[in-house]
Amino acid sequence: MRDRVHILLRFLTSPMLRVLSALPAGATLLDVGAGHGLFAALAHASGARRVVAVEPDIRKVRPIAGIDFVIGFDDVISGTFDAISIIDVLYKIPIDEWDALLTRCLARLGPGGVLIVKEQDPTARFKNGWNAVQERIATALHLTLGQAFTYETPALFKARLERLGFVDVCTRRIDFGYPHPHLLCVARR
Repeated sequence: MRDRVHILLRFLTSPMLRVLSALPAGATLLDVGAGHGLFAALAHASGARRVVAVEPDIRKVRPIAGIDFVIGFDDVISGTFDAISIIDVLYKIPIDEWDALLTRCLARLGPGGVLIVKEQDPTARFKNGWNAVQERIATALHLTLGQAFTYETPALFKARLERLGFVDVCTRRIDFGYPHPHLLCVARR
């Protein structure tokens, strides 16, 4: 029951359907830091050909029909995918480790593959302030792993992805109607 409450709250407070619109039809998907598996489940329900969800927090992993859940970090996964999603994960990873993760993602994308990243926009001061309060509470309650709390501006994140070799990098706010400053970044291999 508790997992269902977490999933429902996540769905109601995050524009997952807006993120889902960036996923190519019939794609194979690697969902990095999948949490309770909400995005993976939505991707599967929308017709993704194969969904692999990797999550290091064993407390969040549970069987979901049609999804291959793997307990661990992204480096335990091999093969290539049409799409890789990283949703509200980077901010909990020290920023000096982002390049390594994103480079592994680039290597795991097939030709023309798409990277889908959803994070928070730190330039939206009021909404980001509310987000910071909520995240500090979640961290204090040990609801999430990781100790970092870092966001990068959309312009800096776009430049980072381009420097690493991603192309067609687009960032846009998708937070209308939500209390947090949700930012969607889509890039191609």
